[in-house]
Amino acid sequence: MVLSLLRMLVLMLTLMLSPVIAQQDNDQAGDEAALDEADAAALQVLRDTAVSLETQLSALTEQVGAFDVTLTEIQLDLGRIYLQLEEFESASEILTQALQLLRINGGLYDARQIRVLEQLVNAYKFKSEWDEVDDYQHLVFSLQRRHYKEDSPEFADAALTMGEWQLMASRANVSGRPGTFKALQSLEHTKEMYAAAIVHAQSRSDVSRQWRLTYASALIDVEMARHLLDPGMSEMMITAPRYLTQTVCRTVADASGGAQRVCWQETVNNPDYYYQANNQRRNQLDRAQLNLQRAEQGLNDLLVANPAFATEQSALTQANLKSLSDVSDELMRQSRRTSFGMW
Repeated sequence: MVLSLLRMLVLMLTLMLSPVIAQQDNDQAGDEAALDEADAAALQVLRDTAVSLETQLSALTEQVGAFDVTLTEIQLDLGRIYLQLEEFESASEILTQALQLLRINGGLYDARQIRVLEQLVNAYKFKSEWDEVDDYQHLVFSLQRRHYKEDSPEFADAALTMGEWQLMASRANVSGRPGTFKALQSLEHTKEMYAAAIVHAQSRSDVSRQWRLTYASALIDVEMARHLLDPGMSEMMITAPRYLTQTVCRTVADASGGAQRVCWQETVNNPDYYYQANNQRRNQLDRAQLNLQRAEQGLNDLLVANPAFATEQSALTQANLKSLSDVSDELMRQSRRTSFGMW
């Protein structure tokens, strides 16, 4: 009897909710269809724009010739559209043409190359051609350093972009294997660049860039620790040899029933090597953790001193602080392990 009542109740509830569920499904399907139509319409607009720009470029080329610098504006716009259409090969091709025209007309240091090179970096990132990304990112930054004042917001943004790429390249071992002095020097240079940019941002009362630069510098500290703890780097920094050769002697019986002393050489692990390795590892972990704590304190002080920024950028600041806290906790855990993770 109870089972029958339960079945009747379930059936009644199903009948009552069926129209509501059906309406929700219809609404969801309608929303998805509307989104699909909107995406298709936006895609068509981009394609129409690309066709229009291609026509304009062809007409202007016939009018002014293939080496006129006025072509670069249309080529840059067309490259951006190709990127949005995910036609990355076409984008890199047209942007390379624009770069060549600017060099022919304005020389190797023409500031107008910056916009083109930034888009070329994006194109090669989408194509996952990391060597080209590295080359063009260094090239665009060299031009930015030449044309932007070091105390300007534009240079701070350029430094952040360059540093973000170096951090990504270091983590992915794009710029060379970890645990080398070259890789470490590159990170140290980035940290020094950030430190100078932070001073300039403070003098401008540029709280937003102070925050971004301080947070980025803390991430560089962690990456530097990863390199310093790499076995290859560790071996170069430890003075004690890893193995020792020692003479071992034993007294053994001879054929006549007497005893004789026999000695030989054998290679054994050097305890001093492992003692130095463990100390070095712990020192690097402590150093990285101390730098993170200083960065966290600096960021919190920045929030206290700038309540308006703290309110406006609450989501970003809390996410960054949590990230640093998580990494700091991981460093504590790693101090009790034999290997150092990657963040």
